[in-house]
Amino acid sequence: MAKVIKKNEKITRIILYIFLTAAIFLTFIMLKNIITPVYGSINSIHWIPVDAKLLNASIQTTTTPRNSSNSTVYTYYGPLITYQYDFEGANCIGRRVWWVEGTDNGPLGQLAYKFKAYHKAGKPIRVFVNPDKPCEAIADRSVHWSKLTTSVVMLFVLLLFGGGIIYLLLKTRKKL
Repeated sequence: MAKVIKKNEKITRIILYIFLTAAIFLTFIMLKNIITPVYGSINSIHWIPVDAKLLNASIQTTTTPRNSSNSTVYTYYGPLITYQYDFEGANCIGRRVWWVEGTDNGPLGQLAYKFKAYHKAGKPIRVFVNPDKPCEAIADRSVHWSKLTTSVVMLFVLLLFGGGIIYLLLKTRKKL
């Protein structure tokens, strides 16, 4: 009987380690999704604003799949642009809009429609150019806190989940 309990405890610990590994991996992904735009925004404070010609502007759409438990389909929008600018004698073409690519129904969706209207009207957009690397630019260097909220909440849940797993691992360790 004691042998079966020891074996079950070993299996439980292995499963907990697997879940802990997954939680740590997902935590790093969430941290990257939070740190990248914040760091990028801080890093680009001294980048030079330059007018750029929109060569192309379209709207990327992402639609959630319909499944048996959820019949609602959500569509998210994001900008896909190509712009050209001159900076200190360099003629550059850029595509970067924000620090993390993606779609949403908030700021990125609004930018997509704004860029499409600017392209249609032939109006230039303002991009921010890295003075140390003239062909590195970004069209929107701001931090969209509404977009980061989901990542922060998921990070908090993952930290609680990982903390719970560590507690269980320590608790089962004392029994051994």
